[in-house]
Amino acid sequence: MRKAAALSIPLFLVFLSCGGDSTNEPDATAPTVTILQPTHNASVPSGNVSIRAMATDDEGVAKVEFHVDGTKIGEDASAVANVYEHAWNTSALAAGSTHTIRARAVDTSGNDASDTISVTISAGGPTVHSENITGNETWWPSGNPHIVTQDIAVWEGGSLTIKPGCLVKFDSGASIGCGWTTAGTIVAVGKADTTITFTSNETPASPGDWDGFGFFEGTTSNTRFSYCTIEYAGAEGQAILVAWDAALKMDHCTIRRSAGRGIFYDHAGHVEQFNNNTITECAGYPLALDPDHVRHLGTGNDYTGNDAGFDAIEVSYGGVETSATWRDQGVPYRVTENGNVWVGSTTTPIILTIEAGTTIEFEANAEMTIGYTVQAGIIAEGTSTNPITFTSAAASPQPGDWNHLWIAGEVVDAQCRLTHCIFEYGGGGGYGNLWVHYSNPSIEDCSFGYSSTYGAYLEGDDHPDAATVESENTFYSNASGDVYVP
Repeated sequence: MRKAAALSIPLFLVFLSCGGDSTNEPDATAPTVTILQPTHNASVPSGNVSIRAMATDDEGVAKVEFHVDGTKIGEDASAVANVYEHAWNTSALAAGSTHTIRARAVDTSGNDASDTISVTISAGGPTVHSENITGNETWWPSGNPHIVTQDIAVWEGGSLTIKPGCLVKFDSGASIGCGWTTAGTIVAVGKADTTITFTSNETPASPGDWDGFGFFEGTTSNTRFSYCTIEYAGAEGQAILVAWDAALKMDHCTIRRSAGRGIFYDHAGHVEQFNNNTITECAGYPLALDPDHVRHLGTGNDYTGNDAGFDAIEVSYGGVETSATWRDQGVPYRVTENGNVWVGSTTTPIILTIEAGTTIEFEANAEMTIGYTVQAGIIAEGTSTNPITFTSAAASPQPGDWNHLWIAGEVVDAQCRLTHCIFEYGGGGGYGNLWVHYSNPSIEDCSFGYSSTYGAYLEGDDHPDAATVESENTFYSNASGDVYVP
């Protein structure tokens, strides 16, 4: 009887004991890792050299260690676009000496992989820069490190070209200005595997060690920054100032560790093409600009990792005078205190389109006005899973923190559509979260809450039917009521 019972063991247990189920097998796949910068057999300068490696893994990379001549010099456990980096100080190494760099990636299961290159310490630099540039000048990586000792200007028709691999270091308070009153051009175009670095010449480096870059009315349209890192600037409040109608292009750049903002637009200065950039670890907003130039912000940008409360795009008082789309940038647009972002033109209808998923925050007494005495429209069409939000900028929002979105009498009704929008914590101007004034926009599937007055305030002899607005939208916790018609 015992033998018969033993033979009756279920077959699925026998199958499991023979390894038939592989779902719990340990991860045996090693990560991949490639050193991007420096390149193999490159010459590197005396000073801080950025080592950058790309690492990926099917389960996740835990860290990348960096070794020089067999000794670990550091590691990085975070990455931007799978790129890990560490600064290697070569100051004590002899010119002409050759060294081995190894990047070792370790995945979350402990599997590892390495990539190794050799480099030589260059005898070319340092190269000191202390004079204004009025001709055509080129900085080469063979002259690394380039040391800027004081404020210098690129102007009077001058142009500065900075080649891939250049390391440019700034003494305390130094800066580079471009186009002050006369024409100037700066072209700093690196490569994905050979970036250009602008950094502090102080040891150790700290935010605000140097002033940064200034671009002014004479800046030419050829000015461009690509695959650059700009760090430890901001002594004057921002790493980059773009002012007085200056325009430049920027892509695949990193601005970090500014003592203030990353980039500040002033007096119609702006970046015309802004794509695939990262602004992080700044003490202020990553980007501060006027409403009419929000339209130039492209895709692939990251504005996170800045000091608490500053992961937002600061939008000042002013008008949107060109039809534009405000894209979802992954962080809120934040309208400054007492600011009014108005939309419209005296000559042709200006239509502001707000992309689904976008959040617009308002500081105290701030508001947005569509079509007050000027022709305008607003198309804010979110989705049920990706709504558009108009709300307070306060850390602990309260009813009445901001005023309202005002749709006024000069709008083009057919170009005013609000769908799947969330309006909260407004009413500070006395007219609710949404004020519709002598206009007839389409309002559907929106929600209105926490107003210090009404959810929606409908006024004039031309406005949407109040009963329809109330039935086709959601209202909650509005102090004076949901929909008001005087």
